[in-house]
Amino acid sequence: MKLSELYEWEVETSDRVIRQYNDDGTENPSTMISVDEVVRASIISRNGRPRHDVLLDRAKGERFIKRFGRGIMKNVSGKFIMAEYLQCIQTTHYRLWVFSTTGQSLVTNPELEVYL
Repeated sequence: MKLSELYEWEVETSDRVIRQYNDDGTENPSTMISVDEVVRASIISRNGRPRHDVLLDRAKGERFIKRFGRGIMKNVSGKFIMAEYLQCIQTTHYRLWVFSTTGQSLVTNPELEVYL
């Protein structure tokens, strides 16, 4: 299964919503996100798993930093395959990780990486 069939990101600013994929299937790059304007960031399942929303508490100084992914490779009979893909939303206060295979989430300190 392709990663684009599992999840997509979405961010909301005070005046618009930016989705990873447009209605025609073209992709918007993460670079078009103005991080200072984000009030909500989401990781949305495209296959029935839970949606994960981060509402930023700007009154407490919380800011959106970035959205990114980490691929976890596995060696199977001498070939490396993608075993797991982690989607992440990072704020100034924490990182929200979402596992592609299960839809489970994990919250960590903003400086920590997840290693499996």
